[in-house]
Amino acid sequence: MARTDDPYQAQAAIADASTCPQGQCYFTFPQVPAGKRLKLTSVSAQLGEASDVIVLEGAGAVAYFVTKCDPSLGYLTQVVSFFYDAGDTPTARVFVGPNYTEHTSLIITLVGILEKTS
Repeated sequence: MARTDDPYQAQAAIADASTCPQGQCYFTFPQVPAGKRLKLTSVSAQLGEASDVIVLEGAGAVAYFVTKCDPSLGYLTQVVSFFYDAGDTPTARVFVGPNYTEHTSLIITLVGILEKTS
């Protein structure tokens, strides 16, 4: 039987959150290939004290907020169900505030399935 779905995992990082312009750190992930749809199933991140939320973008006009379950934690791991169509470029944004001076590295990992479309 031919496989129609492929696993997806991508990671993006910023070495120093204090360098993000206007307190917004942007992360870009690989574009969804033609003939596929990306179904994200999990988001994990190292945020330290820089932020409590990640905003997933790049799926048209839809934005999806992923938050820490406890603001005192430096990491988050959330099960999600969020879709990107062929040609979409998944992006994420982290707000750290314009006066953030801590030298915190930020890492975001997206996990999901590339589903074959007809």
